Amino acid sequence: MNTLKLHKSLSEQVEILKSRGLIISDDKEAETLLFNANYYRLTGYMHNFKVMGSENYQSDLSLDFIKHLYDFDRKIARIIMFALEDVEETLKSRLSYTITSAYPQDPLIYLRPNIYRDYSQYIRFQTLFYKEVENNSNLPFVKHHINNYGGQLPLWVAVELFTMGNLSALYKNFATKYKKSLAKSYSTGPVQLENWIENLTYTRNHLAHYMRVYNFNFGRTPKKCKNHPKFKTSSNMIFDQLCIASYMYSDPEEWNNYVIPELWQVIDEYSEYISLDSIGFPPDWNRVLAIKVEEATTV
Repeated sequence: MNTLKLHKSLSEQVEILKSRGLIISDDKEAETLLFNANYYRLTGYMHNFKVMGSENYQSDLSLDFIKHLYDFDRKIARIIMFALEDVEETLKSRLSYTITSAYPQDPLIYLRPNIYRDYSQYIRFQTLFYKEVENNSNLPFVKHHINNYGGQLPLWVAVELFTMGNLSALYKNFATKYKKSLAKSYSTGPVQLENWIENLTYTRNHLAHYMRVYNFNFGRTPKKCKNHPKFKTSSNMIFDQLCIASYMYSDPEEWNNYVIPELWQVIDEYSEYISLDSIGFPPDWNRVLAIKVEEATTV
């Protein structure tokens, strides 16, 4: 077992980077950056600029260049998170409506085993859900249902406590007819939708922990769907995840007129520093990502 590396002062960190060939024009500015952006995170952007078989960096690599990649990453991640928030809220609403419309007289149907395939997973969900209610008992809508309804939360209320991980696990365990019904609202099949939710759950968690997007291989291949033929070859990068997000986004007009222009703006701002290949974007990415009228889902 290797010995763990010990703490290094900011000046020592700067010296390590310089010893590996990184161009640093102002040591104090570099120390400030390293104080605010963790050394381990920042050096993640430098991996692809190493000399083959060495810890040294290519001769023309500067900290200023890496800082621009870091800033680009932060800005594009915020746009993607905005899009994923819509996907998550839309999924909560559609999942709730799909199940409760099948059992209009039972707002607690999600707590019954008969809509699930695997009983052990159903029990696990119940345990996690009740723990979530307990942890959020001071939220106004939870407190209201505790005080007025004995703590019973109808599904359309309960979903507000669900994470993307909860939604993914629930959908995976639904009986087939409910999976098909929800998938139909996205103009796809249950196999595809299950895969898409799993992909975006991973992506959301990745971004929520401020992990790198630029030149990051997600190692995930979204299931293709004949109704949503956006990409022919998976890049395993963030572009694939944006394709799925476009399939599941609630408002085509907002996607086309806000999300895509925001992406375009930040890509254009950092065009001198970034490579589209490093985020999996094809040259005509804005056309590919645009939601066409025939792709948009309706009730």
